[in-house]
Amino acid sequence: MSQYRIAVATADGHKVDQHFGSASRFDIYRIEDDVSAKEKTISFGNQEGCSGDHRGAEARLELVENCQYVIAARIGSRIQRYFETQRKKYFEMPGSDTDYVIEKIVEYRKRSK
Repeated sequence: MSQYRIAVATADGHKVDQHFGSASRFDIYRIEDDVSAKEKTISFGNQEGCSGDHRGAEARLELVENCQYVIAARIGSRIQRYFETQRKKYFEMPGSDTDYVIEKIVEYRKRSK
């Protein structure tokens, strides 16, 4: 049985429209046997992850710890390097439809089996 999680930075649950470090919301999807289901939504207050204050980004990193994929409109280079050390796949897909993104990752995983 194949199971993994995808974190999507989205303000409205429909579009990838948030920068990882300052995202106000993440939807977490669980994929099991190529079937996706939204597991939970996590909302953040007015935490800042940029401008040299990395506390906001660190809270978001904790959130995606159990996710194998992270999708955001933008992901800063420091966070990208961290994901690479953790062997997480990340994609910058600004404006993309959330359902489309999830579908494409499921297809990618099928092809790479």
